[in-house]
Amino acid sequence: MVCRINCAAITGVEVLPVVVETDICNGLPSFDMVGLLSSDIKESRERVRTAIRNSGFILPPKKITISFSPGNIRKEGTHFDLSVAVSILDSLEIVQCDLGDKMFIGELGLDGKVIPVNGVLPMALYALERGIKKCFVPKENLGECRCIEELEIIGVENLNQLVMMLNSRQYYIEEIHNSKEEVIECDKNDFKYI
Repeated sequence: MVCRINCAAITGVEVLPVVVETDICNGLPSFDMVGLLSSDIKESRERVRTAIRNSGFILPPKKITISFSPGNIRKEGTHFDLSVAVSILDSLEIVQCDLGDKMFIGELGLDGKVIPVNGVLPMALYALERGIKKCFVPKENLGECRCIEELEIIGVENLNQLVMMLNSRQYYIEEIHNSKEEVIECDKNDFKYI
């Protein structure tokens, strides 16, 4: 089964669409990532694998192939970690929900903690333009996106919490409700998207 996750790459001042595709099949155990990737994305292979294991999920000894498309644009940054982890967990049927209307942004620590990254606001604005309904970001990045009212921005602390949110609608609604109570009043026109 191939899983597709919406994501984005920032190139200069442009935000470009990226789809993270994961295929897990029988064969010699391997973990390959393709798609014109920078060294920090290639290194994420070990971060993601360790974060999944330390979050209590079993990564079977199978052939894992992850493709970042389109393949003709260079991808940089650690913000793809969360998308890669979710796509693997969905391929393993640990995550059981529709991911087509969601975007995931964040770096993973070895313990499964979601670490803040740069560029969350332009990627969230891009997600809104593309018709994405929900954007999951590191909890520390939540404040910079609160002015986007038309998009549900959900802050996550770790991989376990994210899986619980995706698999349990009741927990998910409660998390959104709690974050909405803390919204800071501001005018979304204060932010300009180039």
